[in-house]
Amino acid sequence: MRENADKSRLTIKEFALKYGIYIGFVLVFTVFAVTREKFLTVQNLINILDQYAYFIVCAMGMYFVVMVGGVDLSSGGLIALSSVIGAAIMTSTKSALLGCAVVLVMCTLAGIINGMSVAKLGLPAFIATLAFENIWRGTAYTYTSAQTLSGIPSSITSLYFTKMIGIRLTTLIMIGVFIILFYLMTFTGYSKKLYAVGGNKEAAKVMGIKATIMMVSAYAICGCCSGISSVLLVSYMASASASVASSLSLDCIAAVIIGGASANGGEGKLTGAVVGALLFAMIKNGLNLMGLSYFYQLVATGVIIYIACAIDRQRVKAGL
Repeated sequence: MRENADKSRLTIKEFALKYGIYIGFVLVFTVFAVTREKFLTVQNLINILDQYAYFIVCAMGMYFVVMVGGVDLSSGGLIALSSVIGAAIMTSTKSALLGCAVVLVMCTLAGIINGMSVAKLGLPAFIATLAFENIWRGTAYTYTSAQTLSGIPSSITSLYFTKMIGIRLTTLIMIGVFIILFYLMTFTGYSKKLYAVGGNKEAAKVMGIKATIMMVSAYAICGCCSGISSVLLVSYMASASASVASSLSLDCIAAVIIGGASANGGEGKLTGAVVGALLFAMIKNGLNLMGLSYFYQLVATGVIIYIACAIDRQRVKAGL
């Protein structure tokens, strides 16, 4: 009888570790729905997607880096630098297309540099990307003299204000990014190679998988998603500043891990990363509706990051 009880408790623990994100999502959603009338309105739920589309896209990119056992702490600084450079190009040339193209190319190249630093030079991902975070953000502050850039072309700001089928274009772009990445991970052989490299790089090489190329591609995808996030954020804010996205990288990493990914790599789903990011967005929205300041949101974010690390450690111990 005691053995059966122990097995039952273990099964419950495994279930909680595997599906805790969805349980937590439902609980948090229920709490805010019961305590705040405005939370459950259709308009507010749509606003969560609209306002945090940039964050969800960035979290999707971070998912690929975590899958190969890495991290990217430079995403926030890269978004800051690319947004001010893109905004400067847009305002000076009056070409939103040129500005967006520069942002996407710049961020993708930055992702490749990150990947080469980790995969080719053998630098620790934490140190290499943290260094670039400081480089990118410091350059952004130097370039703007810590001033906010305004005068963003209406063709960019309209991405946030224009709706199609009742949904803002920024949200539609986010959905489009998800569909593309979901297809890549579900209907191509890329996902198997990515999981193999994240699970065991040496074993992946024996299998004929080019681990270096896979790692660089993961960082490149993360960089490209940072570029898309940069455009979405500029559209939402109608300005660009070197101070934006200061804690975005850590938030995205936490969202991915809370969504079921392992910090050691090789395990996790894109949908889980999206749910984790939505949980972050929902909590921030709920706290805003409660009238709590940004400082309380920082506390809540810290608690979530701590819980994410604890859950990941428990998953490792349980062999899940």
